Amino acid sequence: MRCLRLFFALALATAAVMGGRAHGQNPDALKPTKIIRTQRGQIKTKSPVITAVAICPGGAQISTAGDDHVVRIWSTENGQITHTLKGHDDWVRSLAFSPDGRLLASCGDDRQVIFWEVSTGRRLHSAGPHARSLYAIAFHPKGDVLAAVGFEPTVRFYDANTGSQIKELVGPSTDLRAVTFSPDGQQLAVAGRNGQIRVWSWPSGTMQLEFAAGRGRIRTLAYLPQGDTLVSAGEGRVISLWDVRSGEGLHEFACPAGKVLSMAVCGDNLIATGGSDNLVRVWNWQTGSEADRLAGHTGSIAALSYDADSGQIISGSYDTTVRVWKLKPASPAADTAGSTPPARIR
Repeated sequence: MRCLRLFFALALATAAVMGGRAHGQNPDALKPTKIIRTQRGQIKTKSPVITAVAICPGGAQISTAGDDHVVRIWSTENGQITHTLKGHDDWVRSLAFSPDGRLLASCGDDRQVIFWEVSTGRRLHSAGPHARSLYAIAFHPKGDVLAAVGFEPTVRFYDANTGSQIKELVGPSTDLRAVTFSPDGQQLAVAGRNGQIRVWSWPSGTMQLEFAAGRGRIRTLAYLPQGDTLVSAGEGRVISLWDVRSGEGLHEFACPAGKVLSMAVCGDNLIATGGSDNLVRVWNWQTGSEADRLAGHTGSIAALSYDADSGQIISGSYDTTVRVWKLKPASPAADTAGSTPPARIR
């Protein structure tokens, strides 16, 4: 794939209108449907940086959190806070709604996981504190189990209905940054600082494979909707696709303008990534081509979340804002025509 050079990407980003794409003065440039500006929290004199976002199934509500220790639930329609959740006493790193939208889970540097009731904002259960900070969480597709990883090799699993820890597995690194279940719930993958991906069957916990995937720390993992392909990205500035049955590298394409800090699979053909270049890049993963570029953030984009029902993607940034975008569906025929396929991983 042909990537834009660094100086070109930065020039386009600077020229873009607030919330538009870095496509010059294109009047059809995609703009966010909402820009949410967070207010200072319980321990901050400035607005908090945003390091965690999640969108509720159906897209009616989103949740945000960051370095002010507060979790907020917002109405996507009007951008107003519906609940302010206080319970963490350090930086919140990850959020996840349960698949039925009933629960919200949060974790962070205070080494605990908290489960909240979305409709009331009530704190239901908590787990921890554990030995080290927790960095990423993911619900099982059935919604009954939550997996969590952080700055230790332990992968922890919690009963979502009680908050009790039910299982542990040993990951491939002492600094784990990404965890994800497959769409059918039969696999779990984790990765982190050493660039190794480890995959287990679930619920048996039998390790199926481990392979070297990264040139630098892996920050994010996601399964494609069919469930047979895993996508990894991070500080190596390469987005890679892997066969989860064999660990064989399928394709990779470069994102040289910045480290990839966040990722969301957006339907059958698109992947969105956010990074240290302050841009959300939308890729057609089948061709490795950049389908869109969403500009307007003025800080690294630490978190992304996508809801398939509403077609909305949420981006959270160190610039203290959250942006809601309505993505256009990909056209595989149009995107594939005349495109160079992504390089195979050697």
